[in-house]
Amino acid sequence: MSNAFFKVPIAKNEPVLTYKSNSQEKLKLKDAIAKLKSKKTEIPMHIGGEQVKSNKKVSIKIPHELKHELGYYYEGDKSHVNQAIKAALKAKEAWANMPWEDRAAIFLRAADLIAGP
Repeated sequence: MSNAFFKVPIAKNEPVLTYKSNSQEKLKLKDAIAKLKSKKTEIPMHIGGEQVKSNKKVSIKIPHELKHELGYYYEGDKSHVNQAIKAALKAKEAWANMPWEDRAAIFLRAADLIAGP
């Protein structure tokens, strides 16, 4: 147990955007959508910190525009599930022995990344 004091950031909600016609947020969103639609994205599995690909690729389509393929992901099978279980059990001890402050920092960083710039 640490005797240190830690400053936990104050929780605050993201701003609510209206996306009105010709607003900055709507223009940025349309630009981001156009960029994503202009390329195909490949999404491998991540097991034990490594990218894993299988022989089965599954197409990713836009729900309202089924003819447009955004990319594909690799579908796992039983061997990938077993591989992931082994990787999780291997990581369990290191995670359990990590100080709570470091584990909390990982989640706080993830929250920052999700919130965006």
